[in-house]
Amino acid sequence: MVTASATDGGDCGRPDYTGRFWAKAQPPRQQGPERIHLLEHHLADVGACFERLLMQPTIGRRMARAGRLDALDEATAARLAVFAALHDIGKVNIGFQTQVWTNSDHPAGSWRPRPAGHTNQLLPVLTDDDWETAGWFFKELGWWDDFLTWDDQDGATVCGLLLATLSHHGRPLYLDDPNLSKHPRLWQPYGELNPQEYVARVGKLLCQWFPAAFAPGAPPLPSAPAFQHHFLGLCNLADWIGSNEEWFPFKGVPDDGYIVRARRQAEYAIGKVGLDIGAQRKVFGGADAVPDFGSLFTFNHPEGNAEPNAIQWAAAWDTPLEAPVVIIESETGSGKTEAALWRLARMYAAGLVDGMYFALPTRAAAVQIHGRVKQFVTRLFPEGHRPKVVLAVPGYDAGGAGGGLPDYAAGYDSSHDGHYDRGRPWAAERPKRFLAAQIAVGTVDQAMLGALRVRNAHLRSSILARNLLVVDEVHASDVYMGAVLQRLLAAHGGAGGYALLMSATLGSAARARWLGRGGQAAPEPPGLADAIAAPYPAVSTASGVACVRENGQRKEVSISAAPAMRDFDGVARRALDAARAGAKVLVVRNTVDYAINTQQRVEELAGGDAGDAGLLFAVKGIRTLHHGRFAAGDRRLLDDRVQALLGKDTRAAGGVIVVGTQTLEQSLDIDADLLITDLCPVDVLLQRIGRLHRHSRSDRPAGYDQAQCIVLTPAGGDLSGLLKR
Repeated sequence: MVTASATDGGDCGRPDYTGRFWAKAQPPRQQGPERIHLLEHHLADVGACFERLLMQPTIGRRMARAGRLDALDEATAARLAVFAALHDIGKVNIGFQTQVWTNSDHPAGSWRPRPAGHTNQLLPVLTDDDWETAGWFFKELGWWDDFLTWDDQDGATVCGLLLATLSHHGRPLYLDDPNLSKHPRLWQPYGELNPQEYVARVGKLLCQWFPAAFAPGAPPLPSAPAFQHHFLGLCNLADWIGSNEEWFPFKGVPDDGYIVRARRQAEYAIGKVGLDIGAQRKVFGGADAVPDFGSLFTFNHPEGNAEPNAIQWAAAWDTPLEAPVVIIESETGSGKTEAALWRLARMYAAGLVDGMYFALPTRAAAVQIHGRVKQFVTRLFPEGHRPKVVLAVPGYDAGGAGGGLPDYAAGYDSSHDGHYDRGRPWAAERPKRFLAAQIAVGTVDQAMLGALRVRNAHLRSSILARNLLVVDEVHASDVYMGAVLQRLLAAHGGAGGYALLMSATLGSAARARWLGRGGQAAPEPPGLADAIAAPYPAVSTASGVACVRENGQRKEVSISAAPAMRDFDGVARRALDAARAGAKVLVVRNTVDYAINTQQRVEELAGGDAGDAGLLFAVKGIRTLHHGRFAAGDRRLLDDRVQALLGKDTRAAGGVIVVGTQTLEQSLDIDADLLITDLCPVDVLLQRIGRLHRHSRSDRPAGYDQAQCIVLTPAGGDLSGLLKR
């Protein structure tokens, strides 16, 4: 932790901190002149960070939209900063404060407070009307009665926001928690510590720091629950930034003018983490500065003739940029990724979004798309103002912008991770920060965690709202993921965010359902006849379809059913016969157990035959298969090897058999000659077929010049055995 000024007395050069209220402290073994950071200074740091966050145009608009406001007025913004500053006020309890004391620091003959936290310990003060000291705590601020008039709900909105700020560690506090215990002695004077007097001091400082909050005649605070949720997420973010010791060095001596330094450091820190993009926007050149399609995507067209197809033009130019939810439906390989990126460029130029989170179903897909997005960003943004593209996949690293974990120094108050690695974007240091990146590519679960009751969900949802959310490979058959996605889109659209969904296989009912998640009324689900007649490919919004033109691509697939779902020997023989003929064979099983059984039979049938052995998928000479239960390092090796054997430009000569699970079916740009797959929902089947004859090529083996798909079904067509669980 950072030290600052000289000692302030005490034995052997150790500062006298026993009469001061601290928020951050060095461990006892790390003595120094600035061992502690005063509580009032930390409250100023976080309040200033929150204030600075709301100054960012997109973040401020999202906060206002969550409260159903046209814009945040000065008083509302200042009041929210007051709440954010109060986040750690519970640290005035003596159980927390005496954690850093040595034995000699305690008053002689006195009782010893037990170490205590600073959140749950404060709840009895808010909830127990029978406790004789209940209510004094916040009244000591000096303006509690005026505080309760900040809303038109008899103080209910104020109390809700107060509870939200006390929940800043990522998990909401529950007033009816049966495990709460009363700690009346935690708030009584102890030695030189007087919690009541210090709370009164904090109250006076807050009036000085944020005077607009206390101006008469200000409008009431919004009472919408979404407003409180969004506030909590930004408060959590401000606390993380304000806890970084590199940007907010320790200061253990009281300073009534400290807020000036806090605001200066907050401005620097918000820019450092990439949330202040004002300078970048000025250099970018405005709404007319979007490069043409060819300039942005020549890396994907080495022959130099990059021209947008119908779906790409419709997504970027024919669809209103203000549409909350847009759905692109087109066949695999038709350029949906470029369509999404071109639309992002226009939305950024128009000031509607600050960046993008590109969400994919698998880690392998995220790694693959990450490289393409990096090339796009290089062409879109000018040098010197080019954001790093974060790979939001835990355990993966991508040239300093990935999700690996750096070394960090743990402080005595370990509730925050304040380390900053200069070689890595701040947002990439921890998975819970991924969505704070201006441009990130990662797995869809990172975004969906903002729609579930899990720790730091509010943070993820709030910081995602400023960016365009792109979700690739959307399906209708996955009921659980579909329900979570609906909640995510509702929260994202409710805060004024924008989303773009992409699919090759979306059903009409799912399309109608998701188009209504962005704050507009969804169209009625069509009947069967209308669903069959619906245009494809298409770009859809809640107000209609923008594209009905074909992209000029065509693929015919021969599909046959084989009652061999449990006939692992028969499946292995089919695969080996095709591979011996020179075919690239993809075998996709629905479960890991089925995949393992299939792989074992393939290996047994290949035996010691040197020719057959060369047909089996292997990594570094080890025969294996592809599924999601491998460690992250092994998954990277597996993904790279699959790409090397079946990639668009890297297809190896000769036959090969790759056995795996659903990890092979989504977003991977691989090209097989024969697909053997378990029976599955039709949208998933179409997705798997997307890996079959994906590209036009002249080197298909004889007998496989037409795409062939074998669907494995239960013997006798009886599905009842699959329904028992």
